[in-house]
Amino acid sequence: MSKVTAPRRVLVTGCSSGIGRAVVESLTARGHDVVGTVRSRAGAPDLAAGTVEELDVTDPASVERLVERVGPVDVLVNNAGVGMRSLIELATDDELRLLWETNVLGAVRMLRAVLPAMRERGSGRIVTVSSVAGRRSMPMTGHYAASKHAVEAIHEALRWEVREFGIDVALVEPGAVSSDFGRNRLGAPNDQDFGPYQPVVDRAGVISKAVNAPAESVAAVAAVIVDAVEAERVPLRIPTSADAVSMIADRTARTDEEFENWLFSV
Repeated sequence: MSKVTAPRRVLVTGCSSGIGRAVVESLTARGHDVVGTVRSRAGAPDLAAGTVEELDVTDPASVERLVERVGPVDVLVNNAGVGMRSLIELATDDELRLLWETNVLGAVRMLRAVLPAMRERGSGRIVTVSSVAGRRSMPMTGHYAASKHAVEAIHEALRWEVREFGIDVALVEPGAVSSDFGRNRLGAPNDQDFGPYQPVVDRAGVISKAVNAPAESVAAVAAVIVDAVEAERVPLRIPTSADAVSMIADRTARTDEEFENWLFSV
């Protein structure tokens, strides 16, 4: 992707740690005017951004207040998200509400907030962090994958809806990432007794270790996002590594029966 050289005003959500923090610090170091958002400033007192703002993407009023304070931006990086590891049957309503409020509705609230000014200006970009899970579902990740499938569908439609206004839309698709994201996810702790589901959970653990190693570094994923911010044009979907490309291609190449048989052969 060819790059533009002019600094951009970039709003990044979910920046207290991990990918978001790395993106903010890299973009700031590269001369961009960066607004990094965190749920609480106390959680990221040393975040190196031009501006640090508090934001809860699950709260519409918080999103509205942020946009009023920040004003128009050239690029939105929708990074705020939450992981989840759970059997389909055992996930609670409260967990699912938080998952969808954060990963799906939170992302939609943010793009709705920035699109009017982008449309009026005739330019802009939305870069949303999705996942390989947005293109395939695995045991114990069904609810999380469902939220990312929704994100993928929304942004694919959005890209076509806003292209005539000079606005780009891109999805960044990491595989497994070595960060606190997985350790802070919703759902069952690793030492929970799953009763009759225990053999399924044990098997899911074997599969996860087989397909998610080695994990990508936060820095590597952040570099892909920075490239998407700076590129002159972006494709709809941007897998972040050769492994991510392989995982997506593998699911596409196999029939449902072949994929199921493969899961039980790992």
